[in-house]
Amino acid sequence: MDSANDQESRADAAYRHLLAYIEREDLGEGARLPSESEFVDRLGLSRTSIREALARLRAEGRAVSRRGSGSFVSAGVSAEMVRLSAIDSVQDLIDWHEFRVALESEVAALSAERRREEDLAEMRRAQDALLGKLATGQAEAEDAAFHRAIAIGARNPKLLDAVGALAAHIFRWSKFTGERGILTLTERREIIAVEHGEIIAAIAEQRPDLARAAVRRHLLNGRARVLSSLKL
Repeated sequence: MDSANDQESRADAAYRHLLAYIEREDLGEGARLPSESEFVDRLGLSRTSIREALARLRAEGRAVSRRGSGSFVSAGVSAEMVRLSAIDSVQDLIDWHEFRVALESEVAALSAERRREEDLAEMRRAQDALLGKLATGQAEAEDAAFHRAIAIGARNPKLLDAVGALAAHIFRWSKFTGERGILTLTERREIIAVEHGEIIAAIAEQRPDLARAAVRRHLLNGRARVLSSLKL
């Protein structure tokens, strides 16, 4: 357990260092970020920690990757917009998950009302990427990207910021469940194929009530699996 907490602390430290680097260098949207190996040399952190930090930046919408070109700064969550407290206990994790259920179920309903065809296409691309990654390993960044795609469809930048800020908590929830072996990768992939599929279908049909219920059911099912494995 200590090693897992240490790894999370290193990933958090790498994330803070990358944010500080972007601010210190006054990098605007479109500016190219150093490579993973360059960050390793600059910060003295492991490549794994840097990779997780970059994935978190991408999930929050602060960075984008371009195949063969590297990572670049993009518009993301403004620091003053949403400040989420740290997760220091299982109860913190559960409390933030409850917040996520409340937020993302309403975001899905708005997305069903307002989404455009290109938003729907992006949700499907994100789902395909998520299922593809789950064939071989954990997919925290891909999962966060799927939920961000739903938020884009809601056409509300403040809600998009809030969902982006939750990306770190999505990462922590995924790590928590993965470390405890609550689901195998195959089981998780099968569940996500069905439950995310229901969300996409409801948004495609522009059925806000169905979309709200599908997201709520998906998130609460995950919560129930975690709680069944704990003694709180």
